[in-house]
Amino acid sequence: MSQTATAAGSIVQRDHAQWSKKLDANATALIVHAARKSGRNPAAIAMEMILMKRGKARIFFDEYVKFGLYDKAIQDADRAAFVGARVQNEVIHQCNDTSWFAVTEDKWLSSRVLAEDGLPQPETLAVVDTGPRRYAGGRVLRTPEDLRAFLQDAEFPLFGKHNRGLMSVGVFMIEGADEEMVYLRDKGGVTYAKFFEHVIGKDAFLLQKVVENCAFIRQFTSAAATIRMVSMLADDGLYVPSAVLKLPSSRNLADNFWRPGNLLCNIDPQTGEVLRLVATDGPGLKELDTHPETDVPLVGEVLPHWDRVLEVNARVTELHTPLRYQSTDICITDDGPVVVEVNAGSSFSLPQYASGTGVLTPKVRGIFHDWGVTAV
Repeated sequence: MSQTATAAGSIVQRDHAQWSKKLDANATALIVHAARKSGRNPAAIAMEMILMKRGKARIFFDEYVKFGLYDKAIQDADRAAFVGARVQNEVIHQCNDTSWFAVTEDKWLSSRVLAEDGLPQPETLAVVDTGPRRYAGGRVLRTPEDLRAFLQDAEFPLFGKHNRGLMSVGVFMIEGADEEMVYLRDKGGVTYAKFFEHVIGKDAFLLQKVVENCAFIRQFTSAAATIRMVSMLADDGLYVPSAVLKLPSSRNLADNFWRPGNLLCNIDPQTGEVLRLVATDGPGLKELDTHPETDVPLVGEVLPHWDRVLEVNARVTELHTPLRYQSTDICITDDGPVVVEVNAGSSFSLPQYASGTGVLTPKVRGIFHDWGVTAV
C-alpha cells in the first residue's frame, strides 16, 4: 500500500506539519550557531535575539540567524531595515483593501480574473471538490468515479494545487492512472477512494497542465521555478523593490524555500540579472556561486524574456489596484512568462533571505508610511 494511503491525515495536514517543523527551531541551537559564526559571547547573542524579538520588527530567533544579524559588521542603519515575518500580515491588512483578498486567495476565482484579461497562466482542466460549489462552467470531479472517468483520457503529468493553499502546501503530481489506481509522484499508486480520503479530504484542488521551465532554467531543475515579483503601487507609479527566483531542487514538486534542497536567487528587478544565490545551511544560509546539483554558474546570468516579465507583472498589478502592496509568481517558459499565482502582499522573508539585506529601505518605508502603515 502506498505512503499516501497509510500516512495519518490529509496531504495538506502533513505538509502543514512539515512546514511548521521547519519554523520550530531550537533556541539553544540557534544561539550556539550564531556565536560560532560570529565569535561572540553566547550570552550577548541571546540578549540581542530577545531584544529583536520584542522590538517593533519582531525578528524571531530563526530569522535572526538566517538574516546573519549576529555579524557586528552590519551597520545599524542596515540592521534596522530588516523585519520579521510576523509583521507582514499586519502590514498587508493596513495598506490593502481586504475585500479583495478573496480575488487572489481563491485560486479558481483568480484564474477567471486573469483569463478575462488574457494573461498567460497554467491551464486548469478540472476541479476536484466533494462539496456543492459550482465553478462557473469548469469541470468538477466530486467522486472517485468522476476522477476515474476523467483520468482515463488525460494527458500526464497533471499538477494538483489546493484552491486556497499557501506556501505550496498539499501540492501533488499525478503521473498516471488505470481503472484501479492513481499514480502519484513520490507516493506510488493509491486507489481512487484512498486518493479522495487522504489527498483531497474536504478541500478543493485544481488539476492543471504542468508548466515547463524555459531552457535556461531547465539546466537546473525540471520542477516549475517561479519569480516572486514584489509590487508597490506608489503615488508616482509602480515600484518593484525586489524580485526573487525560487529555484526548486529537481526532487521537489514545488519551489517554496521551506522544502529541503530548494534555493533562492536575488534578481535585479530592472534587468533580470542573478545577483546572489543562497541555500539553507543548517539553521542559517550560505551563499553559492554555482548551482549545487549541476555546478553550473548562476550568479551574473540574465534571465530570459525579462522585458515581458516586467510587462506581465505590470498588467497583473494594474488588474488588482485595490491591493497596493501585492506580488506575482511568474514562471518563465520557452514561450515567455506565465502567471502562476497572485498574492495580496508578499513574504518579507524571501527577499531578505535572497539578498541578505533588509526590505525596509528608506523608499519602501516611506511608501508604507504614506499609506498610513504603522506596523513598520
